[in-house]
Amino acid sequence: MSRLFAAVLVASVALAAAAAAPGSPPRAVNLIATAKVKAALRTAFIHAHKQYAPRKIKGPLKGTTYYGRYGQTKYAFATFSVPRTGTTDQPELFKRPSGRGWRDLGDTGGEICKRDVPLALIKVWKLKPSSPGCYTP
Repeated sequence: MSRLFAAVLVASVALAAAAAAPGSPPRAVNLIATAKVKAALRTAFIHAHKQYAPRKIKGPLKGTTYYGRYGQTKYAFATFSVPRTGTTDQPELFKRPSGRGWRDLGDTGGEICKRDVPLALIKVWKLKPSSPGCYTP
C-alpha cells in the first residue's frame, strides 16, 4: 500500500511541476468576484478618479463585474456610475500583478480588447466579438 501511495505522490508532484514549468503557457481562470474584491476595485477606482466625491460614485454596479487570472496576473472589469456622465464609456478595466494592488487602467469605451486583456481570459469570460480584437459582455 505504501508503494502505491509513493507512486501516486511522485506522479502528482511530477504533474504539478510540469503544469508550473517555466516554458508552459499561462492558464486563464475565471474567478468569483467576492465583496472583498469588489471593494478593492472600488478603492482603485476612487483613487484614480479623485475629481469625484467617493459618496457620489456608484459601483461596481450589480452584475457588471468580471474577474479572472491569467498566469499570476489578475484582471477585472466593472461598471461604475459617476455624476454627470453616469456609465458612459464603461466598464472600467483593472489589473493586479502578483503581489501588488489593483490598478485602474481606465474606462474601456465599452469594449474589452485583447491588447489590454489576454485573449484566453476574454474567451473564458465568454465575451462576444464587437469590433476587430475587441469584445463585449
